[in-house]
Amino acid sequence: MTKDKDVGRDAYELIVSKGYRAERHSVKTEDGYILGMIRIVGTPNNDDDKGEEGPCPGSGRKPPVLLQHGLIDSCATWVMNMPSQSLGFVLADLGYDVWLGNNRGNSYSQKHESLEEGFDAWEKDFWDFSWQEMAEYDLPAEINYILEETGSDHISYIGHSQGTTQAFAAFSLPEFRDLARKVRVHIALAPVAYVGNTESLGFQAAAHLDVARNLAQIPELQVFMNQLLGTGTGADLLKSLIPTLCDTLLGDCDKETGGGEEFHDGLFNSGMMGSLFGLPDMKHLNQSRIPVYLAHMPEGTSIRNLIHWSQAVKSKKFRKFDVGSCPSTETCPNTYKYGQGYPPDYDLSNYRVPTVLISGSKDPISNRKDVRELVGELAETPGVLVRSKELSSYDHNDFTISIDGNEIFFPLLVDYLEEYTCDPRDQTEVMEASEARGKPNADANSKDKNNFSIGAFVEDSVSGIASAASVEAEAEAEAASPPGRLGIPLFKFLDEHLGG
Repeated sequence: MTKDKDVGRDAYELIVSKGYRAERHSVKTEDGYILGMIRIVGTPNNDDDKGEEGPCPGSGRKPPVLLQHGLIDSCATWVMNMPSQSLGFVLADLGYDVWLGNNRGNSYSQKHESLEEGFDAWEKDFWDFSWQEMAEYDLPAEINYILEETGSDHISYIGHSQGTTQAFAAFSLPEFRDLARKVRVHIALAPVAYVGNTESLGFQAAAHLDVARNLAQIPELQVFMNQLLGTGTGADLLKSLIPTLCDTLLGDCDKETGGGEEFHDGLFNSGMMGSLFGLPDMKHLNQSRIPVYLAHMPEGTSIRNLIHWSQAVKSKKFRKFDVGSCPSTETCPNTYKYGQGYPPDYDLSNYRVPTVLISGSKDPISNRKDVRELVGELAETPGVLVRSKELSSYDHNDFTISIDGNEIFFPLLVDYLEEYTCDPRDQTEVMEASEARGKPNADANSKDKNNFSIGAFVEDSVSGIASAASVEAEAEAEAASPPGRLGIPLFKFLDEHLGG
């Protein structure tokens, strides 16, 4: 049975248990949701009033940075490992004013101004949201709140997975052009805009198994699933199973080695857990922390959000939620909501935030082909794509819970964060300077961080940029035997027979 006290701790408790000081904040969105945010205000290594010793010497300030979690996750994802291994702690130690965001519907953001005291898990209207609302309401509310609280005129943003999605969406909308100007840099970990080539079996099933998707849209079933997935009930059920999971299936998670170690490592390293749930293999994880990770999964979201993701997989588009298409555009739900018969795409040509993409070659969700499509679009606008780096052995959630991030990608992240955060010029001048660098060039072997080649964007964490030829060879190999894509014909076959 697991004995780690961190298993029962929420994000705030994880932070203070490591000797850091933290504050809880409540942020109200324009549509009435109350989001819980956590701010790290003091560390064991630096006093909170010594901003001049932080990343921007002589400025006398601690620059704010917002960290935003991914799907069915929470702010705890940034502080679940030891201080030297968790990005939230590392940035606080470096002198940043660290804010940890939470999207609507997760376990830290289950309040609404119109709901009576005592959260009603069966409140249907509360769960009527997807990542579209997270982009258009949650992210702007968090950023504006932080700027007001800190008195700063700009912020830096680090997103993981869906946390990058809502940023790409929000900052590409004309109505949020002024908001985008307040963001110095967007560092996107496991970046996701397109998911049409996902290798996640869960995503594939949701998109291509029409029977499952149709069932998920039955109102009564949606209410039940929101109750299970969105209110913490699912997480509580999983927590109750942790001792059994660890002692039998996973070989005692409290030990670096255990009776089931060989089976456990094979289960994770086979890629099956990654294909199904986006969980990493054991290469970058501390097995003894698995109970802590499981205690924060899932952290809650809506079924509508999952349906939005299934739509994105099937359409292969980066677009708003499809509320319903029909033969007559005059009576079509999409026409009523959007003024057209189909949901509008997010136009990334309007996106104007300097961006660093860091992806993983073993990531089944942030698939290499989909990342390449995103790279191509961002690279069309001068000054936007600062750099794209692929880590050759990283999986989807390695970016938040690996124990070697401080060696593999934290230094790169911190370099770019400091470069853009500490620039004394105003935001307009910073963006103009970034645009003046021009479009990324095609020097595949250059290690200049301002150079970039779409055909050779794959980089290894040790050896540097790969050659264009090697990247093309990998792409051909993938096309010949695409990992994880066998699920699609299987799901279509099942759908035809189950639906027949």
